[in-house]
Amino acid sequence: MKRSLYFTGVLLLILAGVIGIARAEFGASHYTWGLHGGPGRYPAAYLAHELGLTDAQKTQIKGIFAVERHTIVPLLHEVLNECSEMASANANGTFDEAKTRAIADRESATVAQLLVERQRIISKIYNDVLTPEQRVKADQLLERMHGRVEGLLEHLEHSRD
Repeated sequence: MKRSLYFTGVLLLILAGVIGIARAEFGASHYTWGLHGGPGRYPAAYLAHELGLTDAQKTQIKGIFAVERHTIVPLLHEVLNECSEMASANANGTFDEAKTRAIADRESATVAQLLVERQRIISKIYNDVLTPEQRVKADQLLERMHGRVEGLLEHLEHSRD
């Protein structure tokens, strides 16, 4: 149970990053869904607001995303292809454990590569773009996010009882 929740959480974080990249690339006018009621309609706007990023910093971050996008997008396509392959391999109630395990192993390796790339981007932004004050705020936001995720997992564990 915990493993599947963790995996789902990781995929959701990756999806949020992809949405942020897409929003940074295409602008807010192309999408109408996201975080409503906040300083923006997507997670990147929320973070920019909370950290007090300047326009120059936002431009630097967009440049980092533009460079890293060429690495991340093929990996995302690979994950989507592996998800489709998994669905077709187990269509109509069929289940072949060996085939499913092979697809899952490939998918986990791809997700691991995505996580490494995500951390590379975060590290570049943290070290090259953020001021020391913004780094403190970023650390606090990360702690708050982890606390919320832990609280959610704890709630899910106890709700089954």
